[in-house]
Amino acid sequence: MPDLITVDKEKCNGCHSCISVCPIKSCMDGSKEKILVVDRLCIGCGRCIPACLQGARSYSDDTEQFFADLAAGENIAVIVAPAAAATFDDILRLNGYLKQAGAKAVFDVSFGAELTVKSYLDHAKKNKPPLIIAQPCAAIVTYCQIYRPELLKWLAPAHSPMLHTAVMIKTFFPQYKNCKIAAISPCAAKKREFDETGLVQYNVTMLRLKQRMTEARQYLSSYPAVEYDGPEAERAVLFSSPGGLRDTIAREAPDTIPLVRKIEGTETVYKYLSELPEMLKENVAPFIVDCLNCEAGCNGGPGTGSYGEAVDRLEARISKRGRQQIQRNKKSFLGGALKRALKKYWRDGIYVRTYKNLAKRAEQVKKPTEKELAAVFAAMKKTKPEDMHNCSACGYGNCRLMAEMIFNGLSKKENCFYYLMEKLSEDEKVRSEAIDTANRLVFQVEKSRETLVSMQEKVSNYIKQTMEQGDVIDRSSGSMSNLIEQIQTVCVSAGQKRNVIDTMGKLSEQAKKDMQALLTAFNGVEKTTREIAGIANVIDDVATSTNLLAMNAAIEAAHAGESGRGFAVVAGEIRSLASTTSDNANNISANIKNIVKQIGASVELLNKADEVMVRMIEGVSNVEESFSGIIQSHSVMEGSTRELTRDLQSMNETSETLRGASKDILKMLESIRELIVSLDNGGSGP
Repeated sequence: MPDLITVDKEKCNGCHSCISVCPIKSCMDGSKEKILVVDRLCIGCGRCIPACLQGARSYSDDTEQFFADLAAGENIAVIVAPAAAATFDDILRLNGYLKQAGAKAVFDVSFGAELTVKSYLDHAKKNKPPLIIAQPCAAIVTYCQIYRPELLKWLAPAHSPMLHTAVMIKTFFPQYKNCKIAAISPCAAKKREFDETGLVQYNVTMLRLKQRMTEARQYLSSYPAVEYDGPEAERAVLFSSPGGLRDTIAREAPDTIPLVRKIEGTETVYKYLSELPEMLKENVAPFIVDCLNCEAGCNGGPGTGSYGEAVDRLEARISKRGRQQIQRNKKSFLGGALKRALKKYWRDGIYVRTYKNLAKRAEQVKKPTEKELAAVFAAMKKTKPEDMHNCSACGYGNCRLMAEMIFNGLSKKENCFYYLMEKLSEDEKVRSEAIDTANRLVFQVEKSRETLVSMQEKVSNYIKQTMEQGDVIDRSSGSMSNLIEQIQTVCVSAGQKRNVIDTMGKLSEQAKKDMQALLTAFNGVEKTTREIAGIANVIDDVATSTNLLAMNAAIEAAHAGESGRGFAVVAGEIRSLASTTSDNANNISANIKNIVKQIGASVELLNKADEVMVRMIEGVSNVEESFSGIIQSHSVMEGSTRELTRDLQSMNETSETLRGASKDILKMLESIRELIVSLDNGGSGP
């Protein structure tokens, strides 16, 4: 079952007007700020739409989809309800407009109404039911399906005039058999009838059609007048008016007229239908009930836009057309055009309608027990009979029905005017007590005025001291930051010096090693020199021996005389060489002794230098250890200083917080002081 009534929550102000006019109170959800629709329980009567002066309520139809499909080339045949004569100035020009929009054919539902009357009378003749409830009105059909399923057996088992027309087209007009069917209707509820039977695909309401034409500046006067396709109706063109069914039956079965009850309007028809089974038992019920939901019939349906318009004006347009159609039928051959058409297009068994029992939907609204109702009434502050005002301000008409809706979660106690008044009275009592309490408080505050002023002065002094303390902390924090930077600089410099000392220590160690190697080498040189001195002595000895040998050779050469003269020369040279060698050996020996003496002195100096180097290395090690201690001490000092700085920063932040809090306290005290002054001046302000 498609949803019909829509609610614009932005426009709805929760005024309960919609609940007040709704014949089915349970389909309105008043439990929230906005009044919503319970679609499964709504019969689609549309009465709430004109009742909402805020324009928050409307309905859904297929007008836009219909024109979109026409523009897309969809094959569509149109059927037009009789109420069109009360809505449009010229229905034949409306046909011309629809044809130019793309409709393949346009049929008059009034002839479908002629077929409907014949179906009713055939049912009465064949089945002889004690009661027939007419069903052209889709809202009434839905009402019977959901809320009065016991009436379904008396609901006419035949289609509505629109569906009669649709079946006729599909059965007797093969050229339109594959066309979809669109209904120009006065009613939003027809959409459910079409959806349930599947015979009509579009519910195009007259109001939306007129609005579309107005927006597009399309006027019927600019379109040609085109006759309906299919057969013409006679007085069934009156079907949209209250009593139209009765007037049409009068032509076919005049004896039945006294047995037809005409009734319409939401305020009467549903109450009437609820009483009908009892009337039937009492044998006072009519044979046919000609019933419509709307007071002005379909001519004033929610889909026409004519609600509230003078009934006589609407009826005049329909009556005029009725007279014209009666005259046209009389002018036909022997006045039998209508009879021939009915004989041609009515066939037994093709216009039958069955109905679904939807009573389970209504079962979701529970009937509370008296005990449960009493609990609801107690919450509404209604404990005595005189509390039941039944004022209808809630929209339900009486307190009991409202309590039932609250029990089902469809309303709330705040919707009751007298509950709000009682609550207001209680609130007023609370307010009076609050005023008394406030007066006592003012008295106490007045007594505390001097204390407050004194407190304000103390807080001011405290704020001043806090600010001064904050300034000191700020300066200390700045000085500490500078100290940290200096310590960091010293640490860096000490680290660099330590690196230099480390390097010096390494060089001293290497120098010590080199000095020891040099000392070792000098000791070796001294030993070698001493050995060279021994060699010089050997050379001296050889020179002495050579000299002696030369002297002997000279003596022998002298003995030899002239023959030994050359040998004497050689012996002289050898003696000269020996003498020179002896002199050189002596020089070498003297030099070597000097060298040995100097080497010995160098060795003594090297030994002394080695001792100095050892002491220097020890001093460098001591300096390195001292620098390490200094750097470690500076690191510890830097960490401690950083912690102190963080503590100072924390103190600074706390000081800032105290400053802000103190200022807030001062402002609060100032506000309290101004309030006291205001109260002291009788509430007229400081």
